[in-house]
Amino acid sequence: DLPTILKVCQEVGIAAVECRTTHKHGVEPKLTAGERQDVKKRFADSGVVFWGCGSTCEFHAADPAIVRKNIETCKTFVDLVADLGGRGVKVRPNGLPKGVPIEKTLEQIGKELIPCGKTAADAGVEIWVEVHGRGTAHPPHMKTIMEHCGHPKVGLTWNSNAADIKNGSVAEYF
Repeated sequence: DLPTILKVCQEVGIAAVECRTTHKHGVEPKLTAGERQDVKKRFADSGVVFWGCGSTCEFHAADPAIVRKNIETCKTFVDLVADLGGRGVKVRPNGLPKGVPIEKTLEQIGKELIPCGKTAADAGVEIWVEVHGRGTAHPPHMKTIMEHCGHPKVGLTWNSNAADIKNGSVAEYF
């Protein structure tokens, strides 16, 4: 729960926290304005920085309705993070749909990140695209996604997956 997270962070010297969705802490877009103020105060009183939220918003689905729902969900996380004084919302691609050309999926993900980036810019936060998912986590594919997005408030957050190592280093992909 949130009090335990903050207590442990204080005890071990962790400076900031990303609250990942669906965890026991309950820091979710459904929080009321009053509950958001309470969470913001808890962080401020603890000295631990609320860094942002890790969502499960993803934009690779072949069904446009699913993608639209994820965009709208991302926007609710943007509002939450802005209300709590955080810096960003983590989103992710989560794979390459079967039967859809890879380039089409990468372009779709990139372009669908743009409205999220616009909402984030208006709220003063960022969108962090996690290097994630079967196929989509391949660094050259992430580069393609970002080229299709091109929004200044949308960037990458690197997982440092074992597959990112070539010849004993991440230098080439990084």
